[in-house]
Amino acid sequence: MNKKLKELIELPEDSLTSEDDERLVEELKKAELIMPIEVISTDEDESFEFKPLKISNPDNQEFIPVFSDEDELVKAHVEFEVINITSENLAEMISDDECFGIALNPFSKYSLAIPLNEFIKIFK
Repeated sequence: MNKKLKELIELPEDSLTSEDDERLVEELKKAELIMPIEVISTDEDESFEFKPLKISNPDNQEFIPVFSDEDELVKAHVEFEVINITSENLAEMISDDECFGIALNPFSKYSLAIPLNEFIKIFK
């Protein structure tokens, strides 16, 4: 799951080229991610409702954590419900959110934080 995306995230920052950046955006566009959620409603008569979990950095900026694969999820020791979601659906879902951005593989040595407006622009 998302092998190329993960490889691009793991490239040393000082050696990234503009071509690498373009490839990263292309891989992100077609990625299916794993997102921890808080279930709001599971009533059988209602639709399934949830909201994404959020984490904060030391500057108190909130991010929605997402993971490229099961291995990254395990590293995070996530003990919440999760869903698989395409990047495009995620962008649609959080376009009105007030968080700072998304954090891809936030508990990994190789993670990527993307400001919300930049993430949403990828899909416009």
